[in-house]
This record gives sequence, structure tokens and C-alpha cells, in this order.
Amino acid sequence: MPEKRKDRAKLNMLTMILRQLLATLCGIVIPRVMIGAFGSVVYGATTSISQFLSYISLLESGIGRVARGALYRHLAQNSKENISRVYQAIKSFFRYVGIFFVVYAVILALSYFKIADISALSYEYTVGLVLAISISTAANYFFGIANMTLMHADQKQYLTNTIITVTNVINTVCIVLLIQAKADVLTVKLVSSLVFLARPVLYARHVKKHYDLPKVQKDPNALSQKWTGMGQHIAYFLHTNTDIVLLTVFSDLKLVAVYSVYHLVINSVWNIASSFSGGMEAAFGEMIAKNEQKVLSGAYRKYKLILTAVAMVLFGCTAVLLIPFVRLYMADVSDANYIQPLFGMLLLMAEFINCLVLPCTTLPISANSLKKTRWGSYGEALINIGVSLLLIQWNPLVGVAMGTLLATVFKAVYYMRYTAVSILKCSVWKLFGKFGLSLLIMLAISAGGMLLLWQVPMENFFIWAIWGGVSFLIVGAITCVFCKMMFPAETKSILNKLLRKN
Repeated sequence: MPEKRKDRAKLNMLTMILRQLLATLCGIVIPRVMIGAFGSVVYGATTSISQFLSYISLLESGIGRVARGALYRHLAQNSKENISRVYQAIKSFFRYVGIFFVVYAVILALSYFKIADISALSYEYTVGLVLAISISTAANYFFGIANMTLMHADQKQYLTNTIITVTNVINTVCIVLLIQAKADVLTVKLVSSLVFLARPVLYARHVKKHYDLPKVQKDPNALSQKWTGMGQHIAYFLHTNTDIVLLTVFSDLKLVAVYSVYHLVINSVWNIASSFSGGMEAAFGEMIAKNEQKVLSGAYRKYKLILTAVAMVLFGCTAVLLIPFVRLYMADVSDANYIQPLFGMLLLMAEFINCLVLPCTTLPISANSLKKTRWGSYGEALINIGVSLLLIQWNPLVGVAMGTLLATVFKAVYYMRYTAVSILKCSVWKLFGKFGLSLLIMLAISAGGMLLLWQVPMENFFIWAIWGGVSFLIVGAITCVFCKMMFPAETKSILNKLLRKN
């Protein structure tokens, strides 16, 4: 079983890396062609609509995380009746969420035109745009999320990664071809939604074919921590979705477009870095369910080493190359100021910290300890909203970025302390020390790289890529030295394994 668990974790990680790399490529292509074809205001409107539609996920109540935490033990024990009880509870819950989502989408479609004070599109066209964007999300609630949750808990994330990757590529090709054919934005978003309908259909087909779950009566206690999950999910949602909504309400859609470009790049880097942890939540859940404390501690340290190394290299290079990239990427777009270095660096540091603390935020879910960590999520959301509201009138982009950064620092400290004391049984100060040194190294890399490269003329992406390669070698060398100092035993173990295989 440990070998099977390890093999699945590796497969999950590899497919997640491929998924995020291709998602990043698609994510770079789509905004550029859409802004070029429809302008910053219309693209900002589509981004804002998607964000408003995502607010219905408040009704999801964090059930996905609660369900995975409950399923790990049942899957480890191969208890089909208990697995079925949790699965049926998820399906029933999301069926109601789907109904609420449809009602919410219609209300938003009828009111968004006035909310955003949009003048580039007509009222009727805006209604159709909102409804078109909402189609795939509705389908996901009705027959997608429950099946995906079961597959992830059973370490089959590699299947969902493959499905998501293929549909992302197909969607990008369709968008480019439609824009070349002079299609309007409504047609483009409608086709996107129809492509993404394939995901829930394929999830449902796999679960029906491969899981022989018995029929059971509804169990109100199948998801015992659902109320805690609801509170944490609402807090997490408010933290991650505050920025665009505040910019829509208190600023304008041009700044939403600027925010979206930076967020696209930085979030793509975060997704690639975090993909190296693919499948570890489920693997940790099985270790904790079987009380394998020593194995858990060793796996955590290796996981932490890999994630720290990857995060430092990727975010260090991004800090150096971000503004030169945006200059080239938006070179012929003049309807908004996309060169926002302070905003970009604040947002990047927030996501870097998010990546560093990911192992500590994963373990409470694996241990089914959401209730004990609820104030980490609540505090993060309150700080983000409070600081953003306080600073947005001073500088909209910098204000929301400061709120995100300060909230992320609070979350990092909270979860490191809880994980060290309650799950890993290790020194809190060791975690804090390594975290602090990682931040200092990242700040030094960013400052040095910005002073050297931000003034260098880069006329095209070929020159930018050459400087990217140079940055990768320098940042990679610094990271190797740092990781060898901070994680000597784990670095030696990984290197020995690689040498033995070669």
C-alpha cells in the first residue's frame, strides 16, 4: 500500500505540473487576444462577471474540504457503506447549491449592467453574457463536484488533471479561432462554457464505472464538521475574491483588467509551484488515519523542501521578469496603465508566502481538524477586507494588494504554529526561522534583480527569454545553497535517490 500511495502521489504531481504549465500558457494567450479584440473595459467586465458568479460558492460551505477529510479514513479502511454515505451527502448538498446558483445567475444577469455602470455593452447583451458564462458552473454543481471530491480523496487527481488540461487546450484553441473569425464576446464565452461542460460529464462517468457504492440511507452526521467548513469556506472565499469586487465597486473596470493581468501571471506561477504538492493531501490523510507519525514527519520535511525550492526559483525569477513581461505583453494597449511595479511586487510576495505555508494549511485538512483551525481563516478574511477598504481610496491597486499581503502573513503564522504543535509535534521556532529566512532571501533576490534588469531594454520576447534563462541559473544557484543549509538531511536523501536511479 505505501508503494501504491507513493506512485499515485507522483502521478498526481506530474499531471498537476503539466496541467498548470499548459494552464499558464493558455492563460497568457486568452487575456491578450481578448483585450486586443474587445478592449480592456469589455475584458474587465467578463472577469468581473466571473468573480460575481463565483460568490454563489459561499453556499458550497467548504463541503469539499470537509468531505475529503471524512473520506480519507473510510477509504483507508475500505468501508464502502461509509464512503457511500459521505458521497450521497455531497451529491444532495450540491444539488441544492446548483438550484440556488441558477436563481442567483438570473438575478445577476438582470442587475449587473447597473452594478458595474457599464457603457461598452447594451443591457440585453450584458444579460446574455452573464448567462453564457454561468452555464458550465451550473453543470459542475449538479453533477461534477461530488464526483471530483471522491476521486481526489482516493488519490485519483491525475484523472481530473488530465480532463482539465485537455479541456483548457480545446477552449483556448476555440477562443483564438473565434476571435480570428471576428466573433463577438458573447459567442466566445458561450462556446467556452459548452467546452467546459465535458468535465462534469466525464467525472460522473468515471465514478459510475469504477465505484460500486451500495445504496444507503441519508446520514445527517456523515459530514460532522460541515458548519465549521462553512465558516472557513466563507472566510477563504472573501479573502480570495475581495480584490476584484472592491475594484469593481469603488474604482473602475480598467483597473479590474490591470489587476487581472498581474493576477493571471502571479497566480499561474503559484499554481505551477503548488502543483509539486499534487496528491500530498490525500497521502497525508492516509498516513494520519493509520497513525504513521514518523512517516508523516519525514514526508512533510521532504514536501516542504521541494515546495520551498520550487517557490523560491519560480517566484524569484518572476519578481525579476514581471514588469519587463508586462511591458511586452501589453505593448500596444494604451487604454489603461498596465505598468504597476509596487502593486505587482506586493501581490507576488503574498502568493509566495501562500506557497511557503501550503504544507501547513494542507495538514489540518488531512487530519480532519478544520474546526480547530477556523480562526486562521476568519482572521485572514477580516484583515484582508478591513485593510483593503481602508486603503482603496488612497490607491486602489496598492490598497487591495496590501490587504492581501497582511492577511496572508497572519495566516502563515497561525497555521505554522498550529501544525507544529498539534500535528507534527515539532519546534514552532524552527518553522518560523526557516520561513523568515526564506522571505529575506526572496526580498534580496527581488531587489537585486529589479535594480539590474528593470532598466534593461527588452525589445522582444526572445531577449526577455534569454534574460529569463540567466535569471533562472542565478536564482537556482542561490536556492540550492539555501536549501542545502536549511534542509541538509532531506536534500542529501533526495540527491542520493536521484543518483541511485541514474
